[in-house]
Amino acid sequence: MLSKKKWMLAFALVILFVMLDKFEKNDVLSTDYATSLLAPQKPSEVYRKVMEWINPSDDLVSVSAPVTNPPLIEYKSIQPFEKGAILAIDETQELYASEDGLIIFTGYTKKTGKTLSILYDTGETATFGFVEDFYQLPYTTINAGDIFASVESKVLYIQVEKEGELLETSDLVEWLTASNE
Repeated sequence: MLSKKKWMLAFALVILFVMLDKFEKNDVLSTDYATSLLAPQKPSEVYRKVMEWINPSDDLVSVSAPVTNPPLIEYKSIQPFEKGAILAIDETQELYASEDGLIIFTGYTKKTGKTLSILYDTGETATFGFVEDFYQLPYTTINAGDIFASVESKVLYIQVEKEGELLETSDLVEWLTASNE
């Protein structure tokens, strides 16, 4: 029953966006919401705008913080690779989310094998490659501390995009350290 309500809501939103787009094109409305929401090249901006509509920043009140925050990943060494870095790991590990976010991709790529990308609420996009198992489906939300994947091989690829720029290897070390705190 709940899934039927979700489909009806999704259908209503699609109709709303199509009507909004037509009204804007015919100059009935002087907004640019449809243009910015329907632009497929910027999913992180659309996500940020939707989150701003749903949770206005001045209305948020922090009630409590997590008691423990497990480490994102434990690794021996880090080396630059492609647009990110390769982490050498000892044993099978589960990957934990460092912040709340949305999984935007799970799939297979030629260079990094099984790959998963997360768009965090902070605006950062983290991509993890050479993953063994996915524990979450694409387009699902995750909370800080949730397990989203596991790594069984000896390496893990990681790439982080922050404010439109890819982090260098030294910045990735800091990002991983900040995630562990």
